Order: sequence, then structure tokens, then C-alpha cells
Amino acid sequence: MERLGYRVTYLPVDEYGRVHPGTLDAALTPDTVLVSVMLANNEVGTIQPVGELARITHAAGALFHTDAVQAAGKLPLDVDALEVDLLSLSAHKFHGPKGVGALYVRKGVTVDPVVHGGSQEGGLRAGTENVPAIVGMGRAAEEARLAVSDAERIAFLRDRLQTGIETLVPGARLNGHPSERLPNTLNLTLPALRGESLVVALDQHGIALSSGSACKSGSPDPTHVLLAMGRTEEEGHCALRFSLSRETTEQDIEDTVHALAQVLEEMETTVRFLPCK
Repeated sequence: MERLGYRVTYLPVDEYGRVHPGTLDAALTPDTVLVSVMLANNEVGTIQPVGELARITHAAGALFHTDAVQAAGKLPLDVDALEVDLLSLSAHKFHGPKGVGALYVRKGVTVDPVVHGGSQEGGLRAGTENVPAIVGMGRAAEEARLAVSDAERIAFLRDRLQTGIETLVPGARLNGHPSERLPNTLNLTLPALRGESLVVALDQHGIALSSGSACKSGSPDPTHVLLAMGRTEEEGHCALRFSLSRETTEQDIEDTVHALAQVLEEMETTVRFLPCK
């Protein structure tokens, strides 16, 4: 949008990764046409106060969009309760096919197409629809609605995993809001333990997770999310993200903690990871 000549304002976040409603209110101007704030962060799981942000936006005469990709299947999604004008989803985040998504557009809101040509999808996106993927997304969405009711159990397992890791690494620090976060997401900084190295080591034990660094995309820099929350580059490199799902079991949690204990023991006896710098 900036390349097209629009002026874009980027709002800061607090130490938990949340946008403060007062910050948005102060940033709005008579020229503001759209505010976009994600419902839940993909790295630390922090949930934004979207309903309140949307009300502030509407009072200023602008439209509000939320990226709810991470929230689908974990939180109840009610566009009326959230008071949003636009809401976007991606199927692969709730066990659907990759390459298909959905955009909710409130009645009365006009959206110009990005891909021009045919009149498919109500004229919003030209091109032949991927029908199998769309059907797959619809079926996954039905299952995701049921999965929301399992959020309490998943949050219990997430907290159990956190406790297990903190027992092994007493200096571990939670990244994200302590309560206003997704039930399935756990992001921790483990002092002096390089995240990328732990990802590789735990993979050898059958545990899949991600680090708090962008190295996987070819960049040596730590993630911008943690930096925006006030974390140092070292803390960013020492971060790990665990993602649970409705298929996660208590045994999975025990296996993960046991695997981490083995990796830490191996570190002391045979392996030295690169420092978090």
C-alpha cells in the first residue's frame, strides 16, 4: 500500500505484544480509511482486544480488518461480537488444505478485486476456483468449530508443558501475555540455549517445534515480533515456540519434556551449542 502512495502507520505493542487501545485512538486521523490488527499473534499467541479496537476505529469513521488466521479453531469467532468489517482465514491453520483461505466482508463494505478478469467469487477474485480445496476448507471449518470446545484441555496441556520446561530450565521466560493468549501456543526464551540448535536437536527425538529466529527463512536476524516486544536479539535467538492441537495428548507432553531433558544432558556431556548471539 505504501508503494501505491498510501501512508501507513505502524502501531507499537507492549511487552506482551498487545496494541493498547489508547495508542490506536491517538494514531487515527480524518484520513484513516482502514485499520488492520491481527486477532492473535502467530509466534507468541497474544490475543488482541479486537472488539475494543474496532469500536474505536468505527468511531473515527474507518473500517476495521482482522487477520484471524491463528485464532480459527482455537477461539470462538463471531464477527458481530468482534464488530469487524473484514476477517481473513487460512485453511491450513485449522487442519484444512494449504493454498485456500476465506475473507469475510460485512454487508455494505465494498472490496475491489486484486486479481482481475473473470467474475468468479462474486467478482472479488478472477480465476477458476480450486473446488476440492474449498470443499476441504469447509469440512475442516466444521471440525474447527467443534475443536474450540476443547480449548480448556489444550491450555492445560500447554501449561503443563511450560511447567516441565521451567523445571528443566529455571530461568525460562514466557513470551506473550500470561492469560490473554491462544490455548495452544507456548513461546519461551531459554537463557544461553540457542533456539535454532535446540530445534535441530529435538528433531532427532521426533519433536517438531520452531525457534524464535528468522534463520529458517535465510535471515540471521531474530524475529521482529520479539524485538517489537522489547526483547533483545540474544533473547530472540534463545526463544522456542511450541504449538499444540486438539490431537495433542498428555503422553506427547511427557515425551517432549523427556526429550528436552535428554538434549540438555547431551549438551553437558557431548555437545556445545553456539551462543545466543
